Amino acid sequence: MSVKQTIIKLYLEGTSQRKIAKRTNKSRNTVSKYIKEYEASRQKDTRNLPIAEDILKPPTYKKRVSNKRVLTKEIETIIKGFIKENEWKRNHNMSKQQMKMVDMHEKLLDAGYSISYTTVRNFVNKVTTKSKEVFIRRYCEPGYEVEFDWGEVKLQIDGKIKSYSLAVFTLAHSNYRYAKLYQSESQVCVLDVHTKFIDHIGFIPTVFTYDNMRTVVKSFIGTERSITDSMINLSNYYQFKIRLCEPKKGNQKGHVERSVEFIRRKVFSSKYTFSNLKEAELHLSKSIEKINERYHHEHKEKHFDLMQKERSVSKPLTIAPFDVADLIECRVDKYSTVVIKQNHYSVPEGHVGEYIKAKVGADKIKLFIEGELVAEHQRNWGLHQWEMNIYHYLKTFQKKKGAVAQSQSFKQAPSQIKKIYHKHYIGKEKEFIELLLYIKENNNLDRVLQAIKQLTSVRLGYVNTERILFICNQTTNEEINIYNDDETMNQSENNMRAYATMFNQIDEGVTNNG
Repeated sequence: MSVKQTIIKLYLEGTSQRKIAKRTNKSRNTVSKYIKEYEASRQKDTRNLPIAEDILKPPTYKKRVSNKRVLTKEIETIIKGFIKENEWKRNHNMSKQQMKMVDMHEKLLDAGYSISYTTVRNFVNKVTTKSKEVFIRRYCEPGYEVEFDWGEVKLQIDGKIKSYSLAVFTLAHSNYRYAKLYQSESQVCVLDVHTKFIDHIGFIPTVFTYDNMRTVVKSFIGTERSITDSMINLSNYYQFKIRLCEPKKGNQKGHVERSVEFIRRKVFSSKYTFSNLKEAELHLSKSIEKINERYHHEHKEKHFDLMQKERSVSKPLTIAPFDVADLIECRVDKYSTVVIKQNHYSVPEGHVGEYIKAKVGADKIKLFIEGELVAEHQRNWGLHQWEMNIYHYLKTFQKKKGAVAQSQSFKQAPSQIKKIYHKHYIGKEKEFIELLLYIKENNNLDRVLQAIKQLTSVRLGYVNTERILFICNQTTNEEINIYNDDETMNQSENNMRAYATMFNQIDEGVTNNG
């Protein structure tokens, strides 16, 4: 108990002021002062006043504030001038030429003033201290706004660690998330993920929110920002509005800012090794479905169900997807390829030296000759890569048969084609090319594989193009039935082998010696 509280207690017990002063070893003036303050406070209602009921607290004493002897009004005026000049430089894109506090201190010393760096620093911090920002809680209308952002994720694909771009959309009301993996953050990828997202949710939110990414913001002129032509075309096509966050204000799109980190951690923290990119995309898609089945922390409903409600209150999607591909003109080189972004893509032979049209998308490269689609390739995001289709070179291979096995197009051929060649057609390239021509014209690789399986069951070395074509032409569109061995089939095979031995039938091509 403090001395002041003891004095009040003794007073309330009826002890005289003289005895209180003697018992507490305080002067009678002090005792009288405390008692008068106590009696006065009991008559004053402080509940609606900005003062505390502290009459029983120990007395406090104000610290003595002395005049500043070094930091004079003159020095304060000079430092404020430095601060004002820094503000002018920031507004005129000269922020890198601002004076630091150490520069201000040196400037004052050069001018003949005796002052410490700590004094300058404390005064500058006091003057430039900004008031803390007030945040406004948002209410998100269903179907009104969606936020977009990029994130980086590192994956081990086919044994190699590489960085990929993670495009993420988050609906502000339902917190429904959508994500796709890309190998670039270029303009065509931004447009591509927009079309896929809109097609996925089945409606168009009123507002799309972005930060100041270069694929959305073309230029800064002071505080004014201009949108890129591609994004203007996209927004006009789908009839949505674009909202840009202020620079360095990620909280203005906090839903997606949090979603990028959340998806990266939940999807790829435990599993980050894949055999190919498609496997990684499938893993991402399934993981996002599980995430969207969780319950919203505020609405207490699943994110997917909330998205369905947003779709029901929005206008239905009735237009075709936006064509995001760039149309360019290319010249076919001597290898019957066109070069797009330093990569080669094969063109059907017979057009060397001609100019053709190419539609360059995020996933596909489509080649057109006189308005007709003649080739389609998977987009390669590497450098100096070759995307070849073996069916584009069959007529040339008829003249240069020996070039088949060592050609770039053969190395990129389907694995079934390469397997057929290595098992049955080494040294018989002419027949192999005839078989490829037949597969190309009829688009029936599966039937050819079934015919080869049937011929292989007869005897080793019995596979050739003539027999394959005979079986395929005799077969209907229904699947070929391969019967299990029985006595009749075994006898038939023995008879065929006997006839082959009788007439010394030997397949053309490479024979096994020894």
